[in-house]
Amino acid sequence: MREVIDTSFQVLYGEPAGPIETAWQTCLADSDCPSHYTAPEYFREPMLDGKRPFAVLSIVDESVTAVMTGLHYGNRVQSGLSTRPQIAFSRHVDRTVSMRNLVSGILKEAGSAKLIDLFVWSDMAELVDARFRQRPYRGVVMLDLAPGSDALFRKFSQTRRNDIRRAIRSGVSVDLAESPAHVMAYYAVYVDWARRRRLQIIREEEFREEFLTTRSNRQLLLARYNGKVIAGLVLRFFPGGVVEYAARSFLQSALYLKPNDLLHWRAIEWACAEGLTKYNLGGTGLFLRKFGGEVVPTIRHRLDLSLFRRHAVSDWMGGRVDDARRFIPERVEGLARALRSHARRYRRGARGSL
Repeated sequence: MREVIDTSFQVLYGEPAGPIETAWQTCLADSDCPSHYTAPEYFREPMLDGKRPFAVLSIVDESVTAVMTGLHYGNRVQSGLSTRPQIAFSRHVDRTVSMRNLVSGILKEAGSAKLIDLFVWSDMAELVDARFRQRPYRGVVMLDLAPGSDALFRKFSQTRRNDIRRAIRSGVSVDLAESPAHVMAYYAVYVDWARRRRLQIIREEEFREEFLTTRSNRQLLLARYNGKVIAGLVLRFFPGGVVEYAARSFLQSALYLKPNDLLHWRAIEWACAEGLTKYNLGGTGLFLRKFGGEVVPTIRHRLDLSLFRRHAVSDWMGGRVDDARRFIPERVEGLARALRSHARRYRRGARGSL
């Protein structure tokens, strides 16, 4: 597939080289929120194998002023998630012009697609034109790492600080995975975790390859107790930019030791030492909010080109459900989610026994 080039944007389908890569990297170096998912290395993601990734670059006076990445799924084009917008702007540019260029590029990429979804941070919401219907999301907890790890620790909730200290007193340690043996020790924990949730399990070879070939933008932290790996935390990061909590797995029997609390704390210490600027905790749940930080909302912008705008109708109905949910106590809502999850697992198990 060839690149699509316009005077105001460029659409790429693979990692570039030469002047355009330099211009892209220059844009990210001047961005407040550069992430792995907005970098040229995005195209190296193992999870993209067999998919149709793309990147749209805004071009102004031969400079890259903004970037947006995404995937093309047949009749649907999507950039980012509600917990992970895949967009970055240079600091000293006209963001209105740059966003207009990005939207023009993604419309060009969409072609005859019937649905276009763009996820952006809430402070970018008004930059997208009125053709797109907005839907707000809770977003993520974002930690500004500039104050340093000690200052951030003092802003954790008292419960979180106590649980971290408890993990350390209990003898839990955390280190970086630095060899195939470390990765495969974590693989056993991952398999146990995935089976409990009835998730598809990644093959050993793919799992090992994913971690050992992406060391420049991915880190795996392992929690150990009595020498045994009991939990792990996966980070994705852009050097000098944002680090993102990507995944975790743990042994249910080890939760009393609070390994997940300690893993996030060691991740913060590591990120500060590496000179990273922000920690995207990937959600807004209570466990994550106890690490302090700012809850940063996100906005989905949707352009529905389907017959009878069926996606817009579904959105409207979903919005009414969300409005009603606001009046339900959080504890009751959590119980309802747990019951729905249990029912789904029961149905899957019943089908598997037939």
